[in-house]
This record gives sequence, C-alpha cells and structure tokens, in this order.
Amino acid sequence: MEIGNTEERRRQFQRLLLRLAKNQSLLDSSEEKRKIYLELEEIYQKESTKDIKRAEGFRHFYSDIFAVLSQIDNDVSHGNLEILTQNIDMLRREYKAKNRDTNGRVININRQINKLYDHVNLEVARISYLKKTEMRSQDKLQKVTDTLAEVQDKIADMNNVVERADEMQKQYITILGIFAAIVLAFTAGIAFSTSVLENIANASIYRIMLVVNAIVFVLINVIYILTRFVLEIAKKGSDVVRYPLYMIVLNVFCIVAAFFIVAGWLFDIARAAEVFQDWLYGWH
Repeated sequence: MEIGNTEERRRQFQRLLLRLAKNQSLLDSSEEKRKIYLELEEIYQKESTKDIKRAEGFRHFYSDIFAVLSQIDNDVSHGNLEILTQNIDMLRREYKAKNRDTNGRVININRQINKLYDHVNLEVARISYLKKTEMRSQDKLQKVTDTLAEVQDKIADMNNVVERADEMQKQYITILGIFAAIVLAFTAGIAFSTSVLENIANASIYRIMLVVNAIVFVLINVIYILTRFVLEIAKKGSDVVRYPLYMIVLNVFCIVAAFFIVAGWLFDIARAAEVFQDWLYGWH
C-alpha cells in the first residue's frame, strides 16, 4: 500500500469520526447507515494485489483518534463525544458483512469496527479521567490559594494589631509623661506660691498680688496645654478639639486683675491697699 493512499485514508477516517460525533440521529436512516458502512469498508478493506496473502488492510492510528476526540472535546461545534461513542456502538452491533471487493471476496471489517469502538471508548475514558484529574487539581489549587489568602489576611491583621499595640504604647508613654509634667508643674507652682506667701510681710501688697496673679495665669495655661496634648492624642479621626470657654474666662480674669493691680500700684491707692492688707492679715 502506498503512503499517499494511507494518508488519504487517515484524512477520510478523521472526517468520518467528526461526522459521527455531530448528529445523534445520523444512523436513523437506513440509507445513511449503508453509506457509512460502505465508507468504513472503503477505508479498512485490503489493497487490491495479485498476491492475496501479502495484501494488507488499513489500521487506524491512535494519534488520529486522539486528535479528533481532543478537537471535539475542546470545541462543542465539532460534536459530542457521547454521540460519537453511541453511533460507533450502533455501527458495531448492526454490522453484517455482505459486500464484495473487485476480486469477489467478501469484505468483512467486523474486527476493525470492534477495535475502533474499543479504542474510541478508551480515549474517551482517558480524556474524562484527565479532565477529572485537572478539575481535582484546580479545586486543590483553589483551596490552597484560598488558604494562602486567609493566611495573608491573618498576617495583615496581626501586623495591624502589632502596629496598633505599638501606637497605643507610644500614646500611653506620652500620656504618662504629660501627667508627670502636670504634677511637676503643679508642685512647682505650689512650692513657689508657698515661698511667696512666706515672705508676704516683707514685700509690697501690690507686688505680692501681681506675682500671685502671674503664678495663677501660668499654672492654668501650662496645665491646660499639657492636658490639651492628651486630648489631641485621644481624639478620633477628624474630631476638632476646641479652645474651651472657661479658659477664656480665666485668662481674661487674670489679665483684668493684673491691670487693676498695676493701676493701683502706679496710682498708689493707699486706702485700698490698706483695706486689702488688713483683710489679708486679719483685723487688729
């Protein structure tokens, strides 16, 4: 048998498989079934030769079957594997050798059709197994991907917790430092006030009042500034810490008091100073 003839039979064989895979009702017609049997016999029959013993029939290739089945499996427009197996099974069960070749010999391709059926089913089973294996692999890969994503989310959450813990630690240290500064400032102010009051008899009443007023003004504002730092740290998002009204009132009071003290000192309002000094030291 010549190579060219073999290649032509291979192409004819592939076209026939594709035709059998497209139409489930293809073999419902007796005429169509007869044409397919004749085509199969034409493909598989032995080559005409004078030496009958040396005559060989066509043997289909596994690669051709696999190529056609892969083509069908990848593109539904080429047919369906289940339809193909059903049609080949019907051809196998209903085939009867009755046609003769040019030499008058009965053409019997029953063995070839059985092999074709067996090989097609084997390849279909192999493709199905590969698809199931691929699906299981994809499922496992998806599970691994999901698990990895969960681990990454957990790591991100842990990093956020660590960052928040570090930030809270810094805030605690800052707040403790501010409160320590408030205590020191208040203690220093009290100590200074005590020193002033101890020497109250040795200084002018206006000077004492001005110094006390200055101490009050400084202590109030220093303590507020330090507590303002705590409020700034504790605030959330875009919250605005407003300057309180009571601080305005206290500062205005200290400034007005300082103005009156200085005015009394400059104009030497002796009687007022005497009255306040008598009230301060007690009635004699």
